[in-house]
This record gives sequence, structure tokens and C-alpha cells, in this order.
Amino acid sequence: MSTRQYSSDQVAISWAGLDFQGGLAQGSFVTEARTAGSWTQRATLSGGTIRSYNADRTGTVTVLINRESQLMVDLLVKAAEDRLNRDVVKPMVVKDVSSGRTMTYVNAYIMTDPDEVWATEGQDISWVFAWEKITKQAPAGSVPNIVGS
Repeated sequence: MSTRQYSSDQVAISWAGLDFQGGLAQGSFVTEARTAGSWTQRATLSGGTIRSYNADRTGTVTVLINRESQLMVDLLVKAAEDRLNRDVVKPMVVKDVSSGRTMTYVNAYIMTDPDEVWATEGQDISWVFAWEKITKQAPAGSVPNIVGS
């Protein structure tokens, strides 16, 4: 099985009016993580298991940003705005431009200001966004049941 390679210029990300193009770091620049699994299980008295659906659809998406980019400045401004007004909660859309696959992170917000490293060379900074739920849209012509929320 081959692994799909992504280039930051082939992934479009937008959130709260910001276009992330030009500010994404190279390498693994987007990482999605769910807070909890879709299913949990527990043992029964007879030694079997019961599978239960977990309604928790929350998670995080971490985006690696080039520290020297304008996007870094724009995100710092949005974080300050959110601390002041507590209302910067917007959908984050991540689209693979080459295939058309789209992920929408509903009600995404900056979890906290990022940890920074001061060094003699430019550092990439991880911005962590929390989200309420995610919807994934497969590219046109693909098998619909391979993509879930």
C-alpha cells in the first residue's frame, strides 16, 4: 500500500477569515486527533463484551506554522481577540486541492497560545485548535462509505 504524500501548497486551510497558504511549515503540518474513540467496550459478567457508541465527537487539529510567516502574526491577533471577546469560534476547512477531499472541523477555536522556542534559526510553531465535530467529504467519484465523521 502506498502512502499519499502531501505538499503544503496542495492543502488549502481556512479558519476565521484566515488563509493558511504560505504560512504552513514543511513536513507533517496537519495532525488530527479525536478526544475519544467512536466505540467503547466493557466486559459482561459472562465474559463477553458489550460495545457502546460514544457520542463524543470532539477532538483537536494541530497545524504547524512557520514562525516567520504573516499567518503566525494573524493567529496571534486572533488568539488575543478571542481572549478579549471569547467569540472566535469558526469552522476550519482543510481541503486536499489535488483530490478534492475536504474536512470541516465544526466550531473550531484556538485551545491556547502556542508554546514557542526562541532560537538562532527559525522554528515552526504548533497551533492546537479544538473542535466540536468533524465532517469529511470524499472526493467526487470515490466510494462514499470510506469516509466517516
